[in-house]
Amino acid sequence: MPMPSTSEQARALEQTAGARFVDDLRVVFLTGDDQRAWLNGQVTNDVRNTEKGQAVYGLAVTVKGRIMADVWALDLGERLAITVPADAQESVLASFESQIIMEDVELEPTDLQVLSVQGPRCAEVVQTLPADLAEHTCKAAELDQPGRFVLVKPAQRTRIETLLGPALTAVGGLEIDPGGWELARLRARRPRFGSDFGMATYPQEAGLKDRAVSFNKGCYLGQEVVCTLESRGRLARRLCALAAHDELTSDLPLCAAGAEVGRVTSAALDPEHNTWLALGFVKQAHTAADTVLESNAGSVRVVSPIS
Repeated sequence: MPMPSTSEQARALEQTAGARFVDDLRVVFLTGDDQRAWLNGQVTNDVRNTEKGQAVYGLAVTVKGRIMADVWALDLGERLAITVPADAQESVLASFESQIIMEDVELEPTDLQVLSVQGPRCAEVVQTLPADLAEHTCKAAELDQPGRFVLVKPAQRTRIETLLGPALTAVGGLEIDPGGWELARLRARRPRFGSDFGMATYPQEAGLKDRAVSFNKGCYLGQEVVCTLESRGRLARRLCALAAHDELTSDLPLCAAGAEVGRVTSAALDPEHNTWLALGFVKQAHTAADTVLESNAGSVRVVSPIS
């Protein structure tokens, strides 16, 4: 049976449910009496008052306010956990370990894998999975619809994959491959760490402050720079949603009046609308909606800055 098209997969994520294993995420447990207060001092979002089964999206930033990685803080009840992109795990954990001074906190990397089920009917899919297969489940909305992260032992993955198909079919959902996910996240204008933002990026530049930053939570590493940029800074560039009729590729230069003013960071064809969707950094002066930029692939329209 052929794999559903990227449009069908994106539609499932928007209207029913879609599931995929997020193989580039790593799960780290926290233990110790000070784990919550300590973690709140390491990430940009507020994790002080979560309850079991909740997840909070945030960022780990350097003392200079630049993003080291995006993280999900998961409340597992008796302990907290974080998910970290695999490529950033070593640097993030080294930074975190250096911030444990007198606190009763330990970081325990695990081999657990993350099953992400996203969409309006995600809860129905997750509820069909036997309790002995799902180590922990948390509400984690990656797109514009409800979502769940299920932490799974590697030895149970094959059995989970066997059960997922019928569970998704029952609600009109689909398994999601990388192409389907890329289209869905670009439709939802969700930037991806490692593609659309990274170590050279401030949270506000990537349009992440509303999703990932609390300005009322108290101190955390890098807070002074992030707050100063918010209150007094003027951004030199912004991550923007882009659209074009011709093929767009990552790292494609964007120009205005013959001068480079930005670059595409990720792109995908939306077959349903015969349009290329993309994200890319653009100099502040050229970020207004409907600004037309030029590229070697033809005209590129700025849809809006990401926020």
